[in-house]
Amino acid sequence: MSKELKFILSAVNTLKKLSQSPYHIFIRARNFEVVGIATKIEQRYDSGWGIMRQWVKGITLDGEKFEEPLDRKNKKTGEIEDLVQMRNDLLIITARNSSNPDDDNDENFQYFMNPYQINQIKEQLDFMKEKDRIIRDLQKRLEATTKQRDMYFMEAETAKSELNALREKVMNLSQRLAEQTQRVEDYKRQLKELQIQTIREESKLDERLKTAQQIGTLEGKDSADIIIEATKKQIEARRELDKLGLGGLTAYATKEDLERLKEEIISALKKEEEKEKKEEEKK
Repeated sequence: MSKELKFILSAVNTLKKLSQSPYHIFIRARNFEVVGIATKIEQRYDSGWGIMRQWVKGITLDGEKFEEPLDRKNKKTGEIEDLVQMRNDLLIITARNSSNPDDDNDENFQYFMNPYQINQIKEQLDFMKEKDRIIRDLQKRLEATTKQRDMYFMEAETAKSELNALREKVMNLSQRLAEQTQRVEDYKRQLKELQIQTIREESKLDERLKTAQQIGTLEGKDSADIIIEATKKQIEARRELDKLGLGGLTAYATKEDLERLKEEIISALKKEEEKEKKEEEKK
């Protein structure tokens, strides 16, 4: 049998005997430091609080004696806290980090949690992980929604630009239509003025033709026709004067009077025609 195996079997045998004895391996919760062997647990009176407290005595791995409280006076809560985190037939684990009996220094203590607290924390951790997973899923959905929103926004901006361009085209067409409408109105006005001017010109032309016709008719008549026509007019005038009772005041016209009347009529017609020609040239 090898030395290693003999040592292991000896250690196992020692641990078995230790578990069957009133002694325990004394361990600190921080880093699971082995202090030594706890040989005795006793009650001591604390005059400050007026209570009995548990103390442990033992021997360190170096063969030195040690003793320290297995509880703590917690001034914050006003209670005595049990520092034994685990105890069985083989070992005792304490939350005190040193043999220093100072109970006010929080750094001198490191606690284990009981299984119920561990389960609660485990549930809380699982709940937090579930929340984190939900948050990640929501973030992914948010990112997808944001991308979709950005896409819709770009499409809306494109549609807006197209709409603005269309509005500008409509405005340009409306402006051009208004200009064309104004031109049509101007054309109508000019056409109306032209029609009025044409009518005036036609009226003047008719008057000229009528005057020329009268002149031609008058110039085409001989002295006898003029005398006859003048005599007829004189007779008609005499009749009208007779109706008014003035027939005795007017004598019959002589031949010289009729010739002079003819010349005056022709001269008046020519002057009227020359006057109209001058007015046309001024325009």
